[in-house]
Amino acid sequence: MACYIGIDCGTQGTKVVVYDSESKSFLGDGYRAHEMYANKFGAREQEPSWWITALDGAMSDALKNISTADRKKIAGISVSGQHHVLVVLGADKKPLCRAKLWNDTETASANERYITAAGGSTQVIRKIGTAIPVGYTVSKLLWLKENNPELFNTITHVMNPKDYINYHLTGIIATDAGSASGTGYFNVIDRTWSDTMLSLIAQNFKKVLPPVIGDSDPVGTVTQEIAEKYDISKTCVVAAGSGDNMMAAVGTGNVTPGIASINLGTSGVISIFTDQRPKGYPDTIQIQNAIPNGWIPTVCTMNATSVTTAVQELLALPLDDFDAKMAAAPVGSEGIIMLPFFNGERIPSLPEAKGSICGLTMKNFTQANCIRAAAEAAVFGLRWGAGLLKGSGNFFSQMRLIGGGSNSAPWRQITADVFNVEIIGVKGKEAGAFGAVIQAMNVCGEGSVPALCGEHIVLDTSKKTSPIKENVAHYEDIYAQYLDLRKQVYTI
Repeated sequence: MACYIGIDCGTQGTKVVVYDSESKSFLGDGYRAHEMYANKFGAREQEPSWWITALDGAMSDALKNISTADRKKIAGISVSGQHHVLVVLGADKKPLCRAKLWNDTETASANERYITAAGGSTQVIRKIGTAIPVGYTVSKLLWLKENNPELFNTITHVMNPKDYINYHLTGIIATDAGSASGTGYFNVIDRTWSDTMLSLIAQNFKKVLPPVIGDSDPVGTVTQEIAEKYDISKTCVVAAGSGDNMMAAVGTGNVTPGIASINLGTSGVISIFTDQRPKGYPDTIQIQNAIPNGWIPTVCTMNATSVTTAVQELLALPLDDFDAKMAAAPVGSEGIIMLPFFNGERIPSLPEAKGSICGLTMKNFTQANCIRAAAEAAVFGLRWGAGLLKGSGNFFSQMRLIGGGSNSAPWRQITADVFNVEIIGVKGKEAGAFGAVIQAMNVCGEGSVPALCGEHIVLDTSKKTSPIKENVAHYEDIYAQYLDLRKQVYTI
């Protein structure tokens, strides 16, 4: 028996799964929630120590029913981590401040100044191969430099949550190309730190950045302390890991052309794998590194299930009742259209935007219509992003749906109808954590990532959803109305 641990350190919490590659079964899982600091200026922050506390609790739960003998057979660990987050350490290798998260919009103006200093978005893409949407790591660094220069000048190491957890597990600081591709100062084509972009942050800033190791290379083995704490072998390897979008793509089998993955989580993400060198993409698309010789063009919105959750909490409805009302409302919510920018928005770049509900009348103002309008709006935003991906030459015949929204039949139907494409789920645990498992298997020599995906990922046909012809036609008109409304309000 060979076993592997996949860890997913997300915005809301840390998940841990233990997987037996021979029996192709999960032996245990655990979860712990994270706290979050937020303020009215758009700050979204967490203490790195919270991730370690959550990891310990989730690991304890995941391993509690696994014998000591079987724990010793755990060959590898890999971590999927929330992307674009800024973690800074001092000379003692301890965090200097709270980590600013991917959805922190307090740093939006710093991001704009950085892009301007680089010569605009077109020049940024020429220099590093990708645009820099609101929320990338660099904006947090510049914000910190502007607001706390004394602390900025004491930075010795810059990393993200996944790298910080790897350091906790191994005592070694390193990163991977996928994580680095979300910083705003990494060339995603050449897979190297960009000296040109780094010079806009500070002189000699490269010295505080971690080395970039290969996707199939280990960071190292666990420390003696970690081996004893979890009762695992001290030869257990820790893989490089990667950002949550990349690991979720691996966890859905989105590692060959023609497949897209869509994540209806707190944020909304649509990703398409390509083995073609990225060229000519608009500045609204992120180009992220994936497995060797591959890239993942990605669109990420800040508002997906966070919007429906807000409506559910406002109406104080149990989830089953909430879903039932969503399903009962007609396509188009009887004319209600929502602009779901409750957290501002990244794609399109509207960090200061607010949520709004339009088209209300005394007749259509019902719980069911408001619920469905929230879900429809989230999917409309992702469809707009998918149009940009298709316009850059990417096509897909199937979408693999993950995230909280994938568990809802009406969410799945709305998505299939709006996109006019077949939707299918993926069996097993969380896609990010399972993508990490597959990477750990790859690093330990069990096969290539595409081969392992083909062998271990099982599609969930119970979640297979085909578009309904009449709904597709109706949504074409409603989607056009959504775009018109967004343009009226925000000129985009």
